[in-house]
Amino acid sequence: MNLKNIFVFLTIVCATAASTIAQDSPTETMALVTFKVTDYSGIPEEGAEINLTGVDTTLTAKGVANVDGVFKILLPEGKKYKISVFKFGEDFNFERPLDIPATVGAIKFQKDLKIKLVTQYLRIYKLEHVYFDFDKSTLKPESEPALKELWKQLLANPKMKIEIAGHTDNKGSDEYNLRLSQQRADAVIAWLMNHSVDKNRLLAKGYGETAPVASNDTEDGCAKNRRTEVRIIEE
Repeated sequence: MNLKNIFVFLTIVCATAASTIAQDSPTETMALVTFKVTDYSGIPEEGAEINLTGVDTTLTAKGVANVDGVFKILLPEGKKYKISVFKFGEDFNFERPLDIPATVGAIKFQKDLKIKLVTQYLRIYKLEHVYFDFDKSTLKPESEPALKELWKQLLANPKMKIEIAGHTDNKGSDEYNLRLSQQRADAVIAWLMNHSVDKNRLLAKGYGETAPVASNDTEDGCAKNRRTEVRIIEE
C-alpha cells in the first residue's frame, strides 16, 4: 500500500470513529453515557472538560459540557473508565470509576459530576447599566460604557480574576432561565475577550432564578433580579 492509499485509509478510519462517537443512540456494544457537570447547588458548569481513560488504558476520550452542563458520548461496554473534570485551571479527579457492564440490548447511563470552582469571593457587586435584548443574550449598544469601565479595571489589575454571574427573574422554566443567564454571562465574557482580556482570568456562570435579591411578585422586584454581577475571585 503506497503512502497515498495509507492516507486515504486513515482518513476513512478516523471519519468512521468520529461518526460513531457523535451518534446519540446506544448500540448492542456501545452504551450511551450522559455526563452532567454541576456545582454542589445543581447549577450547570458550562465549558467543563470531561476526560475519560479506560482503566486498561485502551481508550481515552474527552468532551466539553454544553450550556446545560451536559456531554454525551458512546463508550464500549464491558469496561471501566476513570473520570476527571477540568475547568478554570482546576482538575477534579473522581475516585470511583464508571463501570459499564456488557449486557444484552442497548443501554444508557447518566453520570452526575459535581465540582466546586470557587470557595469564596473577595467581593460581589452589580454591574450597572448592562442591558440585553428581550429574551436574548445580545448586548445592547448602551452597555458599552459599563463594559469599558470593567475592562479598565481588569487592565489596571492584571492579577484580577473575576466571575461574571448572570441572574434572571422567575418568569419561564428553571432550565430556560439557567440557560439564558449563562448565555448572557457568556456574552459579557466574549466582549472582554474581544478586547484582549485573557480568558484564563474570566469565568462565566448563569444562576437563573436561584439567587433573587427581591420578590418576583412585582415588576420592580423582577427588574432587580434580572441583573449581571461581577464576582472577584482574585485581585
